[in-house]
Amino acid sequence: MIRPLRQRHRRVVIVLGVILPIAFAVGIAARKPVPGMTSLPKELVASPQTFAVTEWERTDLFAKTPIQVRLFRESVGGGRFAVEFSAAKDFVKPDLIVYWIAGNPNITETLPDNARLLGAFNSSVALPLSPDAASASGVLVLYSLADQKIVEVSKPFALQKP
Repeated sequence: MIRPLRQRHRRVVIVLGVILPIAFAVGIAARKPVPGMTSLPKELVASPQTFAVTEWERTDLFAKTPIQVRLFRESVGGGRFAVEFSAAKDFVKPDLIVYWIAGNPNITETLPDNARLLGAFNSSVALPLSPDAASASGVLVLYSLADQKIVEVSKPFALQKP
């Protein structure tokens, strides 16, 4: 009984040893090529925004962490505003994003409904503010998406000088 089973097993292994590599090679050769794209469609390409004028630069907006905030404007006396941050190399928080909240809200544990997402906390990118933010004062909120908590809230400030 054992000898016939061993002979059958030997034949099956030999057949599989020949058929499987051939099937694998045929499958690799028959697969469709990966579609390639040299550039994004013009609808998906973000136009570069240049903020040429520095309105002010402050280091006192955040009380707990030494973060330098720069306020930029598109042109002298007009245009949209943008904020840029720079922090020390040891300021490391997971998935930090920046929100703008108009007015002087009392922020405790969660973000209010009127919080506007500006973007990811990045030292090399100016985050544009919405046009309606120029008319009112507000605060910047640093929120850790990974920890699901507010890291820091800035002091209230106005974008335009009264």
